[in-house]
Amino acid sequence: MTMYTKTLNLSLILALIVVVLGAYTRLADAGLGCPDWPGCYGQLLVPDVVSDEYEKPLDTAKAWKEMVHRYAASTLGLSIIVIFLFAAFRKTERSQSIKLPALLLLLVGFQGALGMWTVTEQVHPGIVTMHLLGGFSTTILVFWLLLNQRTPMQLNQHVLKRHKIMLVSVVALLVFQIFLGGWTSTNYAALSCGEYFPTCLDQIWPDDMDFKNAYFWGPLGIDYEFGVLENQTRSAIQMVHRIGALVVTVAIIALTFSFKNYTILKNNLFLMLILLAAQVALGIINVVMSLPMFAAVMHNAVALGLLLSLTSLAHKVFNNPMTAQ
Repeated sequence: MTMYTKTLNLSLILALIVVVLGAYTRLADAGLGCPDWPGCYGQLLVPDVVSDEYEKPLDTAKAWKEMVHRYAASTLGLSIIVIFLFAAFRKTERSQSIKLPALLLLLVGFQGALGMWTVTEQVHPGIVTMHLLGGFSTTILVFWLLLNQRTPMQLNQHVLKRHKIMLVSVVALLVFQIFLGGWTSTNYAALSCGEYFPTCLDQIWPDDMDFKNAYFWGPLGIDYEFGVLENQTRSAIQMVHRIGALVVTVAIIALTFSFKNYTILKNNLFLMLILLAAQVALGIINVVMSLPMFAAVMHNAVALGLLLSLTSLAHKVFNNPMTAQ
């Protein structure tokens, strides 16, 4: 195993840790634990006391949650710089174009900017959701680069064009559902339907839900911590997320049935179904048990795992040397 591959493995582990820490930081309401960036109250470590120039009082526990997330993200950024340098100087086991490592480096730079704006724009839902999607995208790119270094799997059978299109469509649906989940979380809408499932506020379809304002990009410069939307708007966001979950569940099950004749992919399909079942169960638990921390963080982690499983499947399908019919 080359140093390039070892660095990719390390970066994938770091990316997973960063995503989980990011979810935990967000769900613990610690996104503004440090009101400045990149330091914390002007320090590299969380201080014991802060000066009067900061309006926000110090909450040491929240500040450390935020800073640990930043330290992990910074370490990931450094490892991705190393990946880019290895690829640029062709120190890879298998041939690797510089394009994807360069894209990954640019993405991580943008992620750093989003991390800064998350703080300076006081957890604006749009920026925080973009930061979440950026973390998922970073992990997927690192994983794809790692898969590129492995020996391609010979499927020994044609993958039909319609099945490829279906796979791409399901990936797109899952990415959109992850956006809906991020938007639900960042607008503090996860509990807007109360502890009711599958109903919302003990109704199948509440009459007063406000879909008109559910997906507007709010103004910058105001404090979005704990949310600013009315509950009618938040419940609309929650219901759209539930509908999206139903659509994605049906789509993944349909994909599994469509790919059942590709016997060499059965392990991928089985893992995908296990993760899907876990994700649905965690979503229900989050509602009926009022967002327990472990289940809420795992809901983010399993969503990423589901996307990674689809990415692995896509890599095998689209790197199949046989010509599709």
